[in-house]
Amino acid sequence: MIGDATLDLSQGCLRRNGADVALRPKSFALLHYLVTHAGRLVSKDELLSKIWPGVIVTEDSLTRCISEVRAALEDTGQTVVKTVSKRGYIFAGPVTLLDDDAVSEPAAGPIPAARRDVRRAGWMLPLFGLAGVLAIAGVIWSTMSWRHAPVPPRLSLIVLPFSNLSADPAQDYLGDIITDELTTALSRLRGSTVISARSAFTLKDKPVHIKQLGADFGVSYALEGSVLRSDGSVRINARLVDAQSAKTLWSDQFDVRRAELLQTQDDIVTRLASALHVELVRAETGRVTAVANLDAEDLAMRCEAASYRLGAAAASTYELCERALDMDPRNVRALIRLASYYASRVSRVQSPNRAADLQRAESLVNRALEIDPGYYAAYCLKAIVLEGTHHVRNAVVAAERCLALNPSYAGAYKILALQYFFLAEPDKVLEYAEHGIRLSPHDPETAIFLLLKGWAYFLMEKDDEALVWLRRAAAASPEIPTILAGLASSLALTGHDAEARATLTQYLALPATLTRTIAQWDYVPDANPAFMKFHLRFKEGLRKAGMPER
Repeated sequence: MIGDATLDLSQGCLRRNGADVALRPKSFALLHYLVTHAGRLVSKDELLSKIWPGVIVTEDSLTRCISEVRAALEDTGQTVVKTVSKRGYIFAGPVTLLDDDAVSEPAAGPIPAARRDVRRAGWMLPLFGLAGVLAIAGVIWSTMSWRHAPVPPRLSLIVLPFSNLSADPAQDYLGDIITDELTTALSRLRGSTVISARSAFTLKDKPVHIKQLGADFGVSYALEGSVLRSDGSVRINARLVDAQSAKTLWSDQFDVRRAELLQTQDDIVTRLASALHVELVRAETGRVTAVANLDAEDLAMRCEAASYRLGAAAASTYELCERALDMDPRNVRALIRLASYYASRVSRVQSPNRAADLQRAESLVNRALEIDPGYYAAYCLKAIVLEGTHHVRNAVVAAERCLALNPSYAGAYKILALQYFFLAEPDKVLEYAEHGIRLSPHDPETAIFLLLKGWAYFLMEKDDEALVWLRRAAAASPEIPTILAGLASSLALTGHDAEARATLTQYLALPATLTRTIAQWDYVPDANPAFMKFHLRFKEGLRKAGMPER
């Protein structure tokens, strides 16, 4: 018994007054874990690692489960599940063992012996595997109506990767470009929440169950489709599906000439807006869609589509953009992709020639903005250039402009979080990082958000908490040099000397690592005192980990 409710492990459910109380599997497992450890503070990190082992989730998932548990226990005053600010939770309610199946210990680590001293503890904990609990809970949940799940925002969508119906796998890039462009366009529907294209691309070539998709991403609708290219034309099929019922709400087919491919997105979005009975909001400045050279645009699309893959595209990929610009120096898509390549090397402190890379990136971005002043990505790249030239406040303005033009672009949140990191405003860093993770929960570059969260706590000198997030970042993307450098420094500063040295060795062994000495690690976009304090501590950690001075 927990208060006036019963946690029944044999049935995998919570009961009150003889009736089952609806709980999702993770919320059930969370309640079970808190009850198992009643009377002590259970940290957020402990709950994240035990309830979501091996999975990167945000604290939003934990907060959502806590809210559901409190609702199930009718704990409106938060006296049963108490919050300890910024630390975790305590189950403070009465717990009484009814039989050998009432409460169990999750098998998330070494399982302690069952506690039988009811007089001293007031509760008892026989052994029972977490896997069994979750299996039972899963069966119970599968019989429940989807109506018990929290309802996602009404106008929340995900654009699934458009499939390639041709026999040539090399044509995949067309579907990827259409997916990305539609995601951007749909984000301009008034009141819409559109999952980032980078998260959507993690579903490419995988079987998709629409109802499960809706629950995983928290969306009401999914747009899916296909592309079939012939010599001079492209056929696009699109279908809007209700993510809760899996019913088709709207479908249409578009046959367009290759030169009009991207203009067709406006037709698709307009018809979708009509089907959803929502107002279509135009961008403040319309995009330039005319293409002077189709072959150049084709190369630029291939170059851009390569950047959607897991991790960063190989340097050789950007040769496609160079070739596109040789054919058409005014191809905005190629200009922006090349600018991204050079600016990102600087921002990640892995540039062989910082001044030359910044100069090239700035020239490319300025050309793109002259041609197409309404292109959101140009403003995000402008922000990185401004950052590198020590104009961080102006970089914030440019990134906010980028976000206004494309509210679904998680990259804008990443850039804003980074600028506030340089400005040493950790609360803002955490705010933008969390927004970005919510918008793009399966983004291959989620690790960058985790890194920024770690560095926000590093700024606050909460080194233990910083280490938690840096470990998660490294686990998610061990191939990104900046993340391993951050982890090595943090490990050294918290006394994990052997692990720090091993991590630094791993960092130096990465093919992408160009910054190999303390002297080279001198990227200071804003020299405010708080950031300089961080910068000096960061370099001291690298020094302790064994990085040479020169």
